[in-house]
Amino acid sequence: MSHEDLGLMWLDQLERSSAEEDSSKRGWLKSLVLFLFEMGNNGILVLDEDFRVEYANKLASGMTGMERDRLIGTRFPSILNEADRQSWSRLLERLSKASDDYPRRCALFMLESPAGTIREAEVCIGSHQTPNGPKLFVQLSDQTEHLRILNEVRKSNTFLSNIIRSSVDGILGADTKGSVLIFNEGAEQLLGYRADQVVGKMHIEKIYATPEMAREIMSKIRSDEYGGKGKLTTIQVRLRDRTGEEIPCNLSAAMIYEDGEEVATVGIFTDLRERLRMERELEETHLQLVQSEKMASLGKLAAGVAHEINNPLGGILMYASLLLEGMEDDMGKRDLQHIVDQTLRCKEIVQNLLDFSRQSGKERTQFSLNENIHKVVSLFKNQALFHNIRVSMDLDPQLPTTEGDPGLMNQVITNLVVNAVDAMEGEGTLSLRSYYDNERRTIVAEIEDTGSGISEEHLSRIFDPFFTTKRVGKGTGLGLSTAYGIVRRHGGNLSAKSRLGEGATFRVELPVSGSERL
Repeated sequence: MSHEDLGLMWLDQLERSSAEEDSSKRGWLKSLVLFLFEMGNNGILVLDEDFRVEYANKLASGMTGMERDRLIGTRFPSILNEADRQSWSRLLERLSKASDDYPRRCALFMLESPAGTIREAEVCIGSHQTPNGPKLFVQLSDQTEHLRILNEVRKSNTFLSNIIRSSVDGILGADTKGSVLIFNEGAEQLLGYRADQVVGKMHIEKIYATPEMAREIMSKIRSDEYGGKGKLTTIQVRLRDRTGEEIPCNLSAAMIYEDGEEVATVGIFTDLRERLRMERELEETHLQLVQSEKMASLGKLAAGVAHEINNPLGGILMYASLLLEGMEDDMGKRDLQHIVDQTLRCKEIVQNLLDFSRQSGKERTQFSLNENIHKVVSLFKNQALFHNIRVSMDLDPQLPTTEGDPGLMNQVITNLVVNAVDAMEGEGTLSLRSYYDNERRTIVAEIEDTGSGISEEHLSRIFDPFFTTKRVGKGTGLGLSTAYGIVRRHGGNLSAKSRLGEGATFRVELPVSGSERL
């Protein structure tokens, strides 16, 4: 019971005491009442039936901004503004309709002092019938600071709610039983659920790739090893969205405590898909740069080797041919013919090196990649190597032209086709496709086989000079590296995808010629 309530109780007893009672007792009671009123935390006013102030404690004087001598005898409604006078009338009406023994009705008022200071106060009134007539007791409780704090808290809550709602990251909160309590717009975008489908209806385990992952995260939050007890520094997790797709995310989480007890957990989930995609693209770009450096180094080597070897090879070929023309012995002719054949093979290898190290001397011209594919297939389709090979062609008839050296591009297609047939070891399906990649704005040709495929460890090296998986004598390891160099010089790219035992697909990408660019 407050000081004011005690004072009112004793005042009631004082008013009800008879005049014949011991005057010292009445004086003691009156002093006690006044003491309790003055010691209280609220302003106290006693009004007569005309609402004039008969008594005002120190706090009431301070809250109204009027000295007590001036306040005594003043009608209380006169110190109120127009809006509060209406509230006062409604408060009196509510009090008059009260049926309880000690009625008390309250409302919020704005008390403005003569100096202009405004205080927000809760005004509570109660009436008491005394031998000296009805009295109205008014209690003034200053709510200015309390309401200011409530307003600040409300602003803070609104601010935090706006941060949570508008965060691009997914923010989820769950109680100790795992029921989702918070599911912001970022979480909706990330997982594909609406908040009303999740909050209070879904267990937190359902959003993780596995239930075990959710339990493991709770264990880490409670541990001291991952940022301190109740905290979890950034770790990678996998979520499962509404469609069942797994989403890689970074997670930071914390435990919410109340009086030392766990009440909830909050986690912030950052989608890693775009970052991982960019990392993959950067890695691919890095590999391409490394490959380009290898090609440039080999170009310098090839030019030097070609010039050094071509002259002695030309001499060997010339003298062997002269001897062959004058040779009458059949056995000698076969040996010389073997020398000529092997020398020609050496010159072909040297020519490949030269093709790799420098562009052809021909002028660049517009040409159709489809025509290159048709020429190569026509050249080989009747050879014994293709007898058990099924050829499937799906070429875009509207394919734009590209610009460069069609002869060198024939060499690229030839190399890819021959390699594909070799990989199938005489039986399988060779598929050739061409189309326009609208997203990349490039012309694409794909050569796919049903052969033995390429292992992962070899796939990253197939365009390296002199790297080959063929048996000794079957390949020099220059075919794909030469093809790669030719395509790159045409402003395009040559890539491959394969799995061991599942065949391989080589993809040639070339830019559209200047006159046909979109």
